[in-house]
Parts: sequence; structure tokens; C-alpha cells
Amino acid sequence: MKIQTLPLILAVSAAITGAPVNAATTGSLSFTGLVNGGTCNLAAGDVSRTITLPTVKVADFDSSLYVGVTPFQVTAECESDIRNVTFLFTGTADSGNGLLFNNTGSATGLGVWLRAGPGAATIPANGTELERSRTVATTASKAVLDASAAYHKNTAAVGRGTLVSAVTLSITYD
Repeated sequence: MKIQTLPLILAVSAAITGAPVNAATTGSLSFTGLVNGGTCNLAAGDVSRTITLPTVKVADFDSSLYVGVTPFQVTAECESDIRNVTFLFTGTADSGNGLLFNNTGSATGLGVWLRAGPGAATIPANGTELERSRTVATTASKAVLDASAAYHKNTAAVGRGTLVSAVTLSITYD
């Protein structure tokens, strides 16, 4: 009997070389991500709002520099991680009194006096950014700033007509 050795040798060598190769036993994984801070927005009713001052008479200014004080609030609605909101007021200063915001209506001799925050301090139209800002802590994800506006004499005589003044309100938060 003749044994065929070549197929046997090939089978044995294939079994030896066909053994599995050991795989790596360790590896590494990388993870990336991003966590953003929350946001705040002005309340919908404060985005484009008109504060109507009461009708007054020229004679009301005979005994007072300002009349028609009108309180109002502005609100920022925030996510829960926001702690403080800074409200910044900007506008054109009155030419007769830089602390006042100018009147572009037909009445003469007056501007808008804006006050806000603790002690209802004046927000000067011609002030620095810090002087025109008020920072309010959030409570229940809201920051509410108490403010008021009034007619205020400037250096000229008060004359009848309309009062129109535009002030821009912006917020920053942390």
C-alpha cells in the first residue's frame, strides 16, 4: 500500500499555520461632547412695547421738573442655570439735558426721564454703559426689573404737543 504523504503533509501544515492569531487585549475609546449654558430672552410683551405716559398740561410743569411718573416692569425669561440678567438701555440724549432721552414728538422743552432698579436711580441717556445698565438676579427662571418713566423739563420752556422717544433695551446674562 502506498500512502500518499503529500496531502497529509499539506493538511498538517495547514492546521499548524491556520491557527488563530491572538487579538489585542486592550483598546481605547474617546468621547467628546459639549455642554452649553442656558439662554434668556425678553418676555414676549417686552420685545416691542409702548409705555403710554398720562396726558399732562403745560401748567403741570410750573411747580415741578417732572410729571406723569409711570411705573412699568421689563422681564427676561431664562433657563434654570442663569443667575443674573443685565438690562442695558440705549437711546439718543436730549440736547437740553443729557440725562434725559430725547423727544422727537412735537412738544418742546422736555424729554423722557427713565429710572430703574433699587432706589429708582436715573438711567442717564448720555451715561456710560455701566450707568445705563441694571443687573437683576433671577428668581424662578425670571429676572424682573422695576422701572418708571416720566416727562421731564429740559432747559427750554415746555410747549404743548406730543412726546415720542425711542429707547433700545438689550440683555446679557450669566
